[in-house]
Amino acid sequence: MVTGIALSLLLFIALFIFYWIDFAFLTRYDRERKQGQGWAWDYTLLTLAAAALVVVQPWLWPRLGFSTRAGWGLGIQVLGLACLILSFSLHIWARRHLQKFYAERVEIQPDHQVVQSGPYALMRHPLITSFFLLAGGLFLLNPALTTLLGLFYTIYDFTRAARQEEDLLSRNLPGYTEYMKRVPRFIPTLPRGRK
Repeated sequence: MVTGIALSLLLFIALFIFYWIDFAFLTRYDRERKQGQGWAWDYTLLTLAAAALVVVQPWLWPRLGFSTRAGWGLGIQVLGLACLILSFSLHIWARRHLQKFYAERVEIQPDHQVVQSGPYALMRHPLITSFFLLAGGLFLLNPALTTLLGLFYTIYDFTRAARQEEDLLSRNLPGYTEYMKRVPRFIPTLPRGRK
């Protein structure tokens, strides 16, 4: 397994790429919003602090993590990298379709509409799924107490946010209730064969 400073560097690169993608989309589409910004300082500072803790942990507090010299340990880390790449890809795909309707808080914009293209045709919350993949990938890359807590927090917080968003949108956005009936929340279902 990759450990120590090398693992910290790998985690830094992965998180830098994810935040860079997020920032690029916020910068591009926030100008098109009719109301406010898509990002929130409190959320940004919380995630940056958590990211810093995840990055320095393998280097400064390696005992909080698990490592093995067995080949399967490296295999788990490779699986973690695959989850991260899938997370980046899904995040980009979803943000390209959501555009100005993205926000780090639950809200409705004046010109809001149901986005049903791209990954939104397969699942209602592909961005949240990308965060689940990010947190899971970080845990597999660095199986440690810090990344395990991050994974649990991500699942808890984003599942709660999805429920809040669905409640708000189903009450205020025409067509969202029908969309919820057709499209699964986080994991796409496989198409069924015709009879």
